[in-house]
This record gives sequence, C-alpha cells and structure tokens, in this order.
Amino acid sequence: MPTELWIKNGLVFTDAGFQEISIKIKDERIDTLVKDKAEPLKETNKNVIDASGCLVVPGFIDAHVHFNDPGRTDWEGIETGSRAAAMGGTTTIFDMPLNCSPSITNLHYLLEKKNYLTSLSHVDYALWGGLTGTNLESRAELAQMSDGIIGWKAFMSESGITDFSLVSPEGLKQAMQVAKEHNKILALHAEWEEEIVRLTTCYKQRPSVNERKAFSLSRPISAEEKAVNYALELAAKYGTAIHFVHISSAKVVAQIDLAKKSGVNVTLETCPHYLIFDEDDFLQQGAILKCAPPLRVREEVEGLWECLSKGMIDTIGSDHSPCLYTMKTTDTIWNSWGGIQGVQFTWLAMLDEALKRKIKLTHILPLGTSRVADRFGIANRKGRIRPGLDADLVLIRLDETTFADKKSFGFRNKFSPYENKEFLVKIKKTILRGKVIYDDQTGITKEKIGLCL
Repeated sequence: MPTELWIKNGLVFTDAGFQEISIKIKDERIDTLVKDKAEPLKETNKNVIDASGCLVVPGFIDAHVHFNDPGRTDWEGIETGSRAAAMGGTTTIFDMPLNCSPSITNLHYLLEKKNYLTSLSHVDYALWGGLTGTNLESRAELAQMSDGIIGWKAFMSESGITDFSLVSPEGLKQAMQVAKEHNKILALHAEWEEEIVRLTTCYKQRPSVNERKAFSLSRPISAEEKAVNYALELAAKYGTAIHFVHISSAKVVAQIDLAKKSGVNVTLETCPHYLIFDEDDFLQQGAILKCAPPLRVREEVEGLWECLSKGMIDTIGSDHSPCLYTMKTTDTIWNSWGGIQGVQFTWLAMLDEALKRKIKLTHILPLGTSRVADRFGIANRKGRIRPGLDADLVLIRLDETTFADKKSFGFRNKFSPYENKEFLVKIKKTILRGKVIYDDQTGITKEKIGLCL
C-alpha cells in the first residue's frame, strides 16, 4: 500500500533558502512541498510529524568514512558506524576501500563486501574502490569494478594498511587514465611520500624535539602542496575529475581554487577537525588527535574558515577513522593509529561553529548536502528537499544543546576528541526515505533499512 507522511510547521531548507512549508512524503520520496499559509493541511495527526521550532534540512551525505567492515569490526563495523552517522543527522555515507580487510582492490572483494553489508546499515551507502600500486595493471578487472563504486581512492603516501599500497608518481598517471576512462572521480590523499620519509627519518633521530611536534613537522604543508600540484598537472593533462580529501591548509585550498578556475575538473574536501582543532590541541592531547595530514596552527584553521566563507571549499567529510583505544595509547606517537572518530559530531560541530562565527547556515549546509550529491552524481536522489528525491531529512533545533559524553556515543569504541564538548544545536530526528531512523527521545531504530546506492 502507498504510504504517506507529512512534516509540518518546520522551517525547511529548500533551493530558495529557508521557507515555512510542509513536506508531503509518499513511497519514500518527497512528493509535494506545500506553503503552509497558502494551503492549510487536512491530514490526520497519525501521518504528521510536527516540526515546530525545528529547521528541516536534507539528510547529510558523508563522502569519507572508514567503517572497517568486513574484517575489522572490532575497530567499528557498519552497524555501529551507521548508527553514529544517523544520530548525527547523516543519512548517506560513502565507505572507503581501506581499513576493512581485505581492502577493496579487486572485483571479488568488492562483490563480497556488497553482499556482506546487505541489511547491516542504518543509513544508505555507496562504496569507494581502491587504486593501488599493485592493481593498476588489471585494467579489465578495474573496468568491471567501476560500475559498482562511487569513485576511486588512491594514496600518494603510505596508507598504513599493508594491502593498500601507495601509487607512485608514475603510477598516478595510470590511475588518472583509469578514472578518466570510466568516467569516475579519483579521490586523492595528497602528501608527497618522499618528503615525508625524509623528514620522518630526520625527526625520529632528534629526541630533543618533542615527539608530537616532531610528528607535525614530519608532514608539513609543503608535502601537501607538492602532491596537490603534481596531481593537478596530471588531471589537467588527462582530463580526469579529481577530488582532494582532507585538505588541511588555506594555502593548498588557494592552489586548488586557482586550478579550478583554469578549467581543471577538481573539488576539495576538508574535515571538521581541521576547522575546530589546531596543532596546540594535538600537542596537549596527543594521539587522540593524531591524523594525516596533521592538525595545523591556528592561523591555518582561521585561513580555512576564510576559504569556506568565500566558497572555495566544496565539501565537508568526517574522515571517520576508528580504531581500538589501545592503538592510541602506544609508547610513542609514531606508532599510534592516525585517525579521528567524528562521524556523529561532524554537523553538530560545523553548525555550532558556524553559529558562533555568524556564518549563514544557508552557506554552510550545502557542503554536506547538495554539493556532495552534485559532485558524486547522486543529485537525482539525494542532497536536496525537492519533489522526486528521497525523503532524507533532519530536524534540528537551535534552541537546544547536545553534550557529547561517552554514553551518547553511537560508534563502537567510546573515545573521541569531541568528548565533553557541548554543541549549540540538537538533532531531533533523522529520517531516511520517509522513515524515522533516529529520534532524540527514543534513540535509533532496530530495523536497518540502509541500501547500497
């Protein structure tokens, strides 16, 4: 039977900005947008969600998570990772091809993972495929994989995962050709390996330098700049669509923006941790804030916000990269896992910071909704509140707060640099294809309805 649901009395974020309208949902999709004052509703309360006092925004799309499933579910798993995502208003995630075991570098592993994940996720999802130093020659198999992935991911520096090797400068040329040939975006972790190896060797031999500071110095902005510049040159040459992940510096954003204006098909993501935390936080707190590229000085954080305000940043992704707590409490920072658990708090943190900085929410919301959908080719289903699209919606209040303590964490391992932070916003409900999957009073639903895109 057809199912209908109305969402009334909210302030709805549409293509025209925030509007006082009602949303009619039918068979998992947005059917109609009705101006409340112009056409009063006559629906029964049974089929109505009262969004009074709430902003109603599109479900967020996180194009960068590591849920480690299958193979490393003690680190996370899609059940707990998607639970945390839903609790933070995210209704679609793109799962990276590494940190699961085995990494998704061939067709067999891709199909195996797709089959395994069926009925395990609270949110909709797509999968990245991996291009590495060992599979670039398998062109026929890569062609078969391309139909089942959202895009390709490659590392220009060591990934830290043994079965996901970096692509060399020469190999990157092949990766560009593979992505172009099958009309897929190539996402790049862009740090110049040669520089990192040289500096790491140097600073490991200098015990007089604080080791946390030494780690930061071993992965300087110049390593990002060099890798990004090289990749931009190749993208221009081959006509490849590329997407730089977790860019940490305003200098690099400006570099990419210049290439974009020259006609290179390029976009960039930054992460909330580069916009919230800085190098001093890392020096004080240590491994819980270790990531690569590392957190930068406060001047760079402010520079990223300036870039964001100018429209130079395309998307926000959590780069949720979980691990066991013991992998953070190692005897030296060099051996600790580099990754931050943040999928649940990405948009709580971003909206909180935007409010504090008096940045219009109409400016920041597209970075996790329409811009992601447009870039990755899913705008026919996701990213906007518009008739015909999936009814993925988030109800948010700006007059309630959220306190991040361990008992509120939805992800598996209960630690995060966001612990004990209070955000000036609250997620009231998360709706996936017309069904409430999270409610702040009743919690997450038991039924897992997430589908592979």
